[in-house]
Amino acid sequence: MEEKELRELMRARLHMELQLFKDSMLQKGKEDIFKASYRIEIYVDLYEILLAHVENLQGGMIRELLGLGFGILDHLYQEWMDREDSFYVELKEYACNELEAIPEKLNLDGEKEEKDGTEPDQAA
Repeated sequence: MEEKELRELMRARLHMELQLFKDSMLQKGKEDIFKASYRIEIYVDLYEILLAHVENLQGGMIRELLGLGFGILDHLYQEWMDREDSFYVELKEYACNELEAIPEKLNLDGEKEEKDGTEPDQAA
């Protein structure tokens, strides 16, 4: 089989995996779909990334991938979930720092405090 045909089979497999995933999500209730929104986004992103990357794969690699007995998208999603990505770390650091800084940035009257921690001077 030529590499062009292998690439088409790989694209078809990825498309089928995504369609099966979408179908399984649509069988769920609204709340469950909402809870799975991150998973849905990652599946779609992975599909798009892999679809574009198929052109870079050699025939032998495509054959191996086509022979896998499990879902490629699901496997990559599960592996991704085991990682702590830098986005989460950065967001956590930002949120915790900002949460602690809110009272310092605003006093009870809603006015900003001076940099030295004192209230702004008010004219009499």
